[in-house]
Order: sequence, then structure tokens, then C-alpha cells
Amino acid sequence: MAISKNKYGKWLADLKQNINQQQLQTALQVNSNMLVLYWYLGKEINQKVLAENWGQGVVSQLANDLKNGFPNSKGYSVRSLVYMQQFANAYPNLLITQQPVALIKKSKISITQQPAALIKKGKKSITQQPAALIENTNKNEIVLQPTAQFGNNIYITQNPLLVSIPWGHHMLLLDKIKEENERIWYIEKTVKNNWSRNVLQYQIDTDLYTRQYKNKKSTNFHLILPKLQSDLANEIIKDTYTLEFVGVKEKLNERQLEERIIQHIEDFLIELGAGFAFVARQYKLKVGRKEYFIDLLFYHLHLRSYVVIELKMGEFEMAHTGQMNGYLNFINKKVKNEFDNPTIGIILCGSKDAVEVDFALENINHPIGVSDYQYKKSLPKNLKDQLPTAKQLQDEVKKFFKTTDKKKDKLKF
Repeated sequence: MAISKNKYGKWLADLKQNINQQQLQTALQVNSNMLVLYWYLGKEINQKVLAENWGQGVVSQLANDLKNGFPNSKGYSVRSLVYMQQFANAYPNLLITQQPVALIKKSKISITQQPAALIKKGKKSITQQPAALIENTNKNEIVLQPTAQFGNNIYITQNPLLVSIPWGHHMLLLDKIKEENERIWYIEKTVKNNWSRNVLQYQIDTDLYTRQYKNKKSTNFHLILPKLQSDLANEIIKDTYTLEFVGVKEKLNERQLEERIIQHIEDFLIELGAGFAFVARQYKLKVGRKEYFIDLLFYHLHLRSYVVIELKMGEFEMAHTGQMNGYLNFINKKVKNEFDNPTIGIILCGSKDAVEVDFALENINHPIGVSDYQYKKSLPKNLKDQLPTAKQLQDEVKKFFKTTDKKKDKLKF
């Protein structure tokens, strides 16, 4: 019997997809098991050091013994064990006792079989749900919820997100972020957007948590868009955008700033966030006998809407919203199709007054957000107090020159 190329091609594509999915699940499972082990080791060390007063010196001894006991394994240096301690301290309830092993052995349900099964209605087949995978039907995502056995107890992870990112990401977060809520926020973003360690470090260094989550945004999204669309739009916009690739010392006009952004479009897309696709720069709008040009036009894949970005070098002015409103009118009528959601406008300006923005957006019938931008992230709060002010520096310079002048006078005959 001849093999149909179309049927074989589809079958091969399905096999490849299943292999890729299984390889991904295996990699995730290995990572999650390692994190659970690291948490357990950190917890054990903390208990000996703190509860039983063994002293921190036990860490060095344990590092040497683990290296000798597991010569082919990496990750048992003193530095790594200290991170494990921090990891266990940061998330003390990562693992919870599920059920004693003795009770499970007496039970008719084995460890690998879960009581809950997915039964396909109308079909005779029953699809078993693996123990390590829990499906989130609301977000259509699969997250790991591994179990682990230590001694006579079996533990289960209370927060699967914490074992869904690599160990290197955790070390970075433990070094940089002190507040647990902020760390969890970055972990959620990392899982959702598949950030590498370098991208995560960039987002932390530019204080994405404050700019995108903590600070109040200047928009009218909640007044114009349906709630789900409004929530998502509010999530993707930042109060302040960081354009580090521009250069601090450069004095640019709006066109030059636009050119820098185009030259570094990949960096700008990272700063905008996941889901943005670049469409055009200086997008021409022909209105009657006049021509207008949109600075930057994007399409957002999750919002399913066009996004117009206008660059303003100076302070925000009320007239900016009128101009943006006209641009959004044009895109909605001439560019977007019936499957697209309403176009969103973002005005990027040198500075803004939130009260003035609120007045300017009142009674505007299109969704518009106003954000400012900075070329370089300001100093972290914990460093600001440790560094001298400009006046203090000036005073020190004056003292230096006075001292130098006195020394010169003494050397004169």
C-alpha cells in the first residue's frame, strides 16, 4: 500500500511535536527536582546552624564531604550551599508534607497515580494526568508541581512557579531583590516571557517592577476598553521607559531619538515587553490634502491591536492627546480590520505631570497612555543615601583647593 505524503507529513509533524513536548517536560522536571533538592539541603543546613548551634563552619565541612561523596556532581561548593541556605530562608514553605510513606503503601492509590483523572466525555478512553504536571485551564499553561521524598515523608511544592525557573535565575534574584513579593513578580514574568538570565538582569537593573507594576500609570484604558482588554493594556504599559541604548550625553531631537530607536530596535522591543511586533516608522497618513506621519507603529500579539507610539522630547502638553486621538481615528478606520481590537496610543515624553495628563485624557474617546522616559536608570535608593550630594562634593573640592594653596604657601621662601 502506497504511503500518502500528506498523511505521513502530518504524522511526522505530530511525532516531532510530541517529542519536543516530552523533552521540554523532562528538562523542566530535572530542573524542578534539582531546586527541590537545593531547598532541602538549605533547610537542613539552616536547621543545624541555627536550631542546633553547629555554627556556620559546618558549611565548609559539608561542601568538602559532598564533593568527595559525589565527585561527578557540581553545585556543592561553599558559595552554592550558602545560596541554598538563602533559598530555603526566602521560601520557608516551598515544600509541605503531603503524606507519610507508610500511609501511601497501605493505600490502594500508588504514588505515581493521581486520584484525579481527565475523562473524555463521550469516549471510552481515559487520559491519566501525570503527577508532576498540573494543568491551569484558565491560562492554558502547564506548570510543574513535583513531589519529593526525604526520609519517611513525601513533600509537594506549594508554589510550582518557584521551581519553574533555573537555579541561576534564583541566585540573581536572591542577590538583587530583598522583598519576596517583588521576587515572585519577576519569577512570574520570567516564566511567562521565557526570559534568559541576562534579560532578567536587565529588567531588574532598570527596575521594571516599579516602572510597570508598582507606579500608577497615566492612562484612560479603564474608561475606554472592556475590563479584560483594559487590564492587559495596563499591564503592558510602563510608567517610565528606560532607553539606555541612546546614550546619556547625547542631546537629540525627536527625529534623532527615533533613528536611535530604529538602530536599536531589538533593545527597544525588549524594553517594550513581550508581544510587541514592529510595523513601521514614520507611517504616512493622508488626510484630505495633508499628510501626517506616525513616529512608530507596532502591533501587539496578545492585545490583538495596533499600538501607535509618539515621541516628544520635552514635557507633556495637552495638545499631544488631540494629535494622538486623530492618529488613532485614522488607524481604526483605514488600517485595522474587523478582528483587531481598538488601537492604543502611547505618548512617550521627556516628563509629565499626572494631574495635567488626567485632565487631557478626560472625554478622549480612544485608549491613550502617557509615559515618560529616561536615558539612564537613576541610582538605587540604597545607594543614594551612601553617596555625597552635589553640594557636599562642591564643599569637598573647595576644601581640597584651600589645603593645596596653604601647602604651596608654606613651600615659598
